[in-house]
Order: sequence, then C-alpha cells, then structure tokens
Amino acid sequence: MSDPATSLYADYRAKRYFGSLDGFRALSIIAVIWHHTGGDIVGNGIPMLKLGFLGVDMFFVISGFLIVTLLLRERDRTGGISLKGFYLRRTLRIFPIYYGIMAALAALFLFVRSGSPMAQAFWQELPYYLTYTSNWTHTAVFAVAWSLACEEQFYLIYPPIEKFLRKWVLPAIVAFIFVNQLANFGILDPFFESLLGTAELEVLQATFTPICLGVVVAHVLHHKSGFDALARIFGHPFMPLVCGGVLLVSLNLPFDDISGLPRLLTQLIMTGLLLSCVMREDHVIDRPMRSFFFKRIGLVSYGMYLYHMFVREAMSRGLPQNLFDQPLLRFGLCLVVTWVIAEVSFKLVESPILAYKDRLKHRAEAKLAAERN
Repeated sequence: MSDPATSLYADYRAKRYFGSLDGFRALSIIAVIWHHTGGDIVGNGIPMLKLGFLGVDMFFVISGFLIVTLLLRERDRTGGISLKGFYLRRTLRIFPIYYGIMAALAALFLFVRSGSPMAQAFWQELPYYLTYTSNWTHTAVFAVAWSLACEEQFYLIYPPIEKFLRKWVLPAIVAFIFVNQLANFGILDPFFESLLGTAELEVLQATFTPICLGVVVAHVLHHKSGFDALARIFGHPFMPLVCGGVLLVSLNLPFDDISGLPRLLTQLIMTGLLLSCVMREDHVIDRPMRSFFFKRIGLVSYGMYLYHMFVREAMSRGLPQNLFDQPLLRFGLCLVVTWVIAEVSFKLVESPILAYKDRLKHRAEAKLAAERN
C-alpha cells in the first residue's frame, strides 16, 4: 500500500496546472476593481470592503510561487535554467498589451489632448512607465503600473539568483523579507524621507514580502521533506476553508491602518490559503474555484488589471452623474465591461502570442536537455 503523503507529493510534482490559481486571480482582480470603483462606500461596518487593494498582495503571492515553481521544475527536467528562455517568455506575456497601452496613451496625448494637464503629466511620467520603475515615484496617468513595475523588477533580479546562487536563495529571500518589513513597520521611514523626500512610495510598502513568501513556499514544497512537513498542517482537504475563514476574520478587524503587523499577518494567511489549495487538487473549494466565472476572469485577469481604470474613466465621462455616483452600479458595470474588453484582447492579441511562447519554451527545453546529455 502506498504512503498517502508520498502519493500527495507525487501528485503535486506531476501537476503542470494548478486549477485553484485562476480562482485566486479572479478574486484578486475583482477586489482591485472594487477598490477603484466601489471602495468609497462608508459607514457600512465591514472593514474588508475598504481593503480591495490587498488583491494585489494575493497576486504577488501567486506570482512568486508560480514563477519559482516553474523555474525549479525546469531545472529538474533539463538540468539547468535558461535565463534567455525565461526573459523571452516573460517579454511575450507581459510586454505586448502593456506597451500597446503606452502607445495608445502617447497617441491620445499627442494628437487629441496635447495641451491638457494630463498630457503634461503623462510625458513627465512616461520614462518611468517605459522602464517599469513607476513604483519609485508618484504617478497620475497610469498609477496602477506600480505593481507591474514591482513584478518586473522581481522577474529581472530573481532568476539569476536562482540559477547561480542556489545555496543562498532562501537566506537571501529571508533577508529581503526582513528589510521589507522594516519598511512596512515604518522603521526605515526617516532614512527614505532623507534619501527620497518621502516614505510613501509604493515600492517602500510591503509589496515585495508577498512575492518572497511565494518564493519560499515554492522552494519548501519542491522538496519532499518540506512538502511532508507542511502537509501535516495544510494538507487536509478542508484546510482552505479554515485559512479562508481566518483571512476573512483578519480583514474585518477594526484597524485604521493595516501597515505593520496586520498587513504582514494578512499576507501570511494568504500564503497559507495558497498552500492549502496547491498541495492537493481535491480540496473542499476546488470546484467553485474552477467554475467558469472564476476560470475565465482568472485567465484574463492581467488584461483586466491593465484596462479597468480606463473603463472607469470612460464611465465617469459617459454615464449620468446620478448613475456614476452609485458605487454598486459603478463596480458591476466596470467589472463586466472590463471583462469583455479583456476577453477580446486575450482572443485577438494575447492567445496567438502565448501559443508562440509555448512553442519557444518547448524548443528551448529540448535544446538544453540535448546539450546536457
């Protein structure tokens, strides 16, 4: 008779697709859209309705876990990590619609609204957008780009660490979390205020901690001893309900400011929830997380993140003020319209590029394996 823990680990290592992650992406982008369209509801006594921005933190946990899991499995399959292949795949996935939006905004502010204050702001901010460094400054035109900048910086810096500094990866990540938490708890505020003139930039918040937590999870689960240790806590099929319940409670604690310990605890609980859903596919919330609604929104969540603020801006100009002032209507309409636009973008632009990206990945891995042999 096979050992259940061994079987669970074998199933995990055999997975090429984690079904629950689309559900988490869907919940994350829904939370972010709510934050930008309905989060101004006040006096309702439900603190979590003010915290939709934490959907970005969940995105970061997912990103750190998934990217590093794929890198580790690539090394197991081929004997190495192809940085060229990684950066090419990330470029094909991230750049096309992002720089397409930059081109569209440039055309708008060059030919249609060239004399507006917003145009002036755009041209000043454009170098930060083009170089994915907008998290190091305050921006107005495409403010949501800060989180994409954080991820791109992670994509740029981390894979070489994984490739060349294997024994030092986890110590480096733990040290980075420690420094990031010094910023989260405000301990480094005087230093950044003297250096940058402010301690309120997005990059100085707790943004890199959830990515790093995802990295740690990927490493621990990759090895059987680590997987077995975590399975004792997070491997039960009902554990996602427990983690989800604890997360809901934590999000509804009456904190006026969640920086410091509340945000760190929330990110740790998010990481635990992710753990409980990727260690086994037969958990109690697997079916709803794989539902058509969550699966489709999760699949196009990147496009929805890029497009939703433009949809909101169009609604503010096109809807009668009495309708736009209704938060629930504003949220629902923005969600649906953004979803439709993202689906069209995915069908016409992203899908052909992703298919090409997959072909390149298979060719690169086959070539690397052949060289190793």
